[in-house]
Amino acid sequence: MTTKQHNKRHNTTVSTSTHGVSASTAATTPHVVSTTPLPPSAAEEEPTSCAKAAAGRADSGILFLRLFIGTLLFTQAITKSQQYPWLEQEYPSMWGLSSASVVSLVGVIEAVAGALLAMGLLTRITSAVMTVVMFGAAFLLFPSQTFDQAELKVVYAGIYIFLLIAGAGRYSLDRLICTLRG
Repeated sequence: MTTKQHNKRHNTTVSTSTHGVSASTAATTPHVVSTTPLPPSAAEEEPTSCAKAAAGRADSGILFLRLFIGTLLFTQAITKSQQYPWLEQEYPSMWGLSSASVVSLVGVIEAVAGALLAMGLLTRITSAVMTVVMFGAAFLLFPSQTFDQAELKVVYAGIYIFLLIAGAGRYSLDRLICTLRG
């Protein structure tokens, strides 16, 4: 970094003096005369405002994704409760649970997870649980499905993995609770 860039970064004005010093020495030895702040240029402010705008858009995007996937999950749980007799025949019994119990358990998990994700409450934990549920549904619950049939479950799992990594974002109960706790 040159002296001029350094001084511009630290908002100081530099002047060189040649009193009693050869011109070559004076050119390489700056003397600080004044420390008046320089006004910030538009180019220096832009990254900060762009970063804030990008962060705001990212938080809005996470909010949208949480509301979208939470609503889908919740409505899927309602659909499961309405189609219960038919789904009971489709779902296998596993881990000592009857097929009716598996349908009920999945429906409750989806309803609770959908509500939690939409509110942004316990987002990372809920996303981790739903990632396991989706991979379980895709590869354990219905192992005879082709990848094309299981593809939607894998896409859902990818969304949950994103929320697991990103968290709930600014517009969430997780953030509010964290802020209130200090």
